[in-house]
Amino acid sequence: MTPAFRIGLVGLVSFCLAQSLFAQASKLPPNRDPEYLKKAAYNVDKFVAGLYKSKKLTVPAVVNDATFLRRSFLVSTGRIPTLDEARSFLEIEDEEKRQLLVGYLMNTDGYRSHMTNYMLDLLRVQDKFGNRNTAAPYVEYVRHAVEDNMSWDKFTKKLISAKGSAWEDGNGAVGYFVRDKGMPLDNMSNTMRIFLGERMECAQCHDSPFNKWERMDFYKLAAFTHGQGEINKGPWTKVWRDVREAKEERSDFGNLMRWLEDNVHYLTLGGGGASRIKLPSDYQYRDGDPGEVIAGKTPFGPRIRGSDRKDAGDGREELASWIVDDKNERFSILIANRMWKRIMGNPIFDPVDEYVEPDKTITPGLVLYLSTLMKELDYDLRAFQQVLLLTKTFQFAANPQAFDAGMPQAFNGRQLERMSAEQIWDSLVTLTAGDPDKLAKRKYSNTIYYKNKPVMVGKKTMSQLSREIIAIKSPGEYRTYVNNLLKEFKAGNKGSSNEDMMMARKSRPGPVSGLARASELPSPSPVGHFLRDFGQSDRELIESANKEANMAQVLAVMNGHVEKMVVSNSGAAVYKALEDGSTDSDKVRFLFYAILSRPPTEREMNLLMRDVVDGSRGSYQNLVSALISTHEFIFVQ
Repeated sequence: MTPAFRIGLVGLVSFCLAQSLFAQASKLPPNRDPEYLKKAAYNVDKFVAGLYKSKKLTVPAVVNDATFLRRSFLVSTGRIPTLDEARSFLEIEDEEKRQLLVGYLMNTDGYRSHMTNYMLDLLRVQDKFGNRNTAAPYVEYVRHAVEDNMSWDKFTKKLISAKGSAWEDGNGAVGYFVRDKGMPLDNMSNTMRIFLGERMECAQCHDSPFNKWERMDFYKLAAFTHGQGEINKGPWTKVWRDVREAKEERSDFGNLMRWLEDNVHYLTLGGGGASRIKLPSDYQYRDGDPGEVIAGKTPFGPRIRGSDRKDAGDGREELASWIVDDKNERFSILIANRMWKRIMGNPIFDPVDEYVEPDKTITPGLVLYLSTLMKELDYDLRAFQQVLLLTKTFQFAANPQAFDAGMPQAFNGRQLERMSAEQIWDSLVTLTAGDPDKLAKRKYSNTIYYKNKPVMVGKKTMSQLSREIIAIKSPGEYRTYVNNLLKEFKAGNKGSSNEDMMMARKSRPGPVSGLARASELPSPSPVGHFLRDFGQSDRELIESANKEANMAQVLAVMNGHVEKMVVSNSGAAVYKALEDGSTDSDKVRFLFYAILSRPPTEREMNLLMRDVVDGSRGSYQNLVSALISTHEFIFVQ
């Protein structure tokens, strides 16, 4: 092993070794104890092995190092390994290197980036609330929750119970309801589907003919979140009415009023949940009358009830506690199934968001064990996924014989599937820039931006402005405040320190516009962008991304974005292989490492050295173009 490889190996495993040594010296909680995670992975494999035995099938062999390397990187960090990472892993002999690689990957910024994409898609997070100016506090809250590895139960409870202004520090979770403002019933349907795997959307309008839910069940749940609204919007509404009557909507005052509605009032959430609601005027069943006030009631799990006589004021808090209650087994089982699909490629029960009782699944014991494991790990999704990555089940090679014998795909090795749009993009960024996690990150700022310019820098933040605005009680006071604010905005940044102005310019909020990981770009990317052409979700529906092929993708790979981004870019990181290799065969081998994460076969090498590679830069560019165009590059194995 060369000194360079030794340095690469140290970078790959140092975190894991340090964690293991610390575990030996002190008692760690399960989600931070490497030995506990390793044992849990072994337990998962025992259940899977038992399933194979019950079907009289042989447990599949595991994939080779190259396939494991690429699969692990794409599944955990959403990109292919760099040339250095591939060499560091493939060219060393160490019995523990797969386990060490998993520990390393799950503690990189790449995991944070890839998991952020998943959460933004699951929660339908967009950079704007409809046609409003910004959803930045909500986007930032979700991103920080992933970065801080917030537990799934805490994250869920915060989303459903949060109230106040999104601009208050750490309170961006109110964006979960603001995202569906004016559509509280749709939000309730999404909540039940995302967190508990119950499809109740049909029951909004009628008793569902396809499952057990009735319209009354749905409205009893909706009662817990009923009564939300913007905080103290009355003064703004009365002043705006005067502005419209005077036809001053386009005046400086009118423009600022509109800006305050879009950027301050719209991002507030008042009303903790009434726990009671009126049945709609078209209610048609015998168990209630149109317009009748009914109390909230949960349909399963630990039952909670509201009152039909007075507003509770904390209905959303009660609902959130009920959802994450350990006795509500749907919560732990559903997120375990989601994470199983994320790592293994297919869920244990499908669709992933339609809950199935454990005893009705193909492996009840495993489902119950995963539910218990999720709780013992304190709903730490990173630790749970690390357990799955450590299993032999994750390493299985696809086995057609087992599939033909009826073994579900969830236990039969990752099936060949095309990368997601984000995985393809981030892998191309890796070929272009090397480690993509060193590129620019999306920025968040509490600075007031009016007409795309920072104002009142060092004097007032969006948090302070929001706090002052929603505290105003009378229309007259509101009008006076807005007039004074307008004067301050027009005055620009007089009196602001140079240091404050420099910080404001450096921290301009928003996504990155240049080369960066998908998680740092607009959410979602605009129509026509590479990511959208390759199926990125528009974030309108839950998990609505697709992997369907189209002609735009072919053009992007053959002579479009990929050609400009990587192939004809002489400075692209992939061409580092030409610098590292002293011979043509070394250069070819390193290009295979960089693009396909494996060495070429003997046949491939002989063919390339005979008919393709002539030592010129052009021949290597042709090889890069050919390798990126292969199915092997664009598919996860």
